[in-house]
Amino acid sequence: MKKLMIYGGQFNPIHIGHMLVASESYQFVQPDEFLFLPSYQSPLKEHNESYLIESERVNMLELAIKDLQFGVVDRRELNRKGTSYTFDTIKEIQSEYPEHQIYFIIGTDQYENLNKWKNIDELKEMLIFVVVNREVDRQDVHEGMLALHIPRIDVSSTDIRNRCKNRQSIKMLVTPRIETYIKRGRLYEN
Repeated sequence: MKKLMIYGGQFNPIHIGHMLVASESYQFVQPDEFLFLPSYQSPLKEHNESYLIESERVNMLELAIKDLQFGVVDRRELNRKGTSYTFDTIKEIQSEYPEHQIYFIIGTDQYENLNKWKNIDELKEMLIFVVVNREVDRQDVHEGMLALHIPRIDVSSTDIRNRCKNRQSIKMLVTPRIETYIKRGRLYEN
């Protein structure tokens, strides 16, 4: 059976922490296909004025993919608009990739809140969660899930946006291509 790996998130912006998770997950599972799935609006996150238009986030994801040398951006949640529920998206993807086992990357923070996810029991039957340690050194997971332990890099998109707003350096928090893109577009400055 072929393997499809999905990494969803706001990616506002994508940073080296996201890229490390993608790279380590890719090496761990060795999928046939890898989708970056930027969300339009996550049901479990607050959204504010620093939320970038979708095209900017997609452009930065495309730059990250050039550096990673794998993956494609799946725009379905951006095109759908509104709140993005993983269950709805996975049902759609499953019909398009019927001969693929789906692996879905989440962090410790999301793992701790899985009970709040829409149709979580059914979702667990549809895919394998790959749980990456975030803000903890090790992560133990339920049966039927995979735990991936990677070096911790405590970088957040919120911190990067705040640094941009305060005209501070974001060097080494994002790749040089993404840093240049953010600076040229004066993103997150207002």
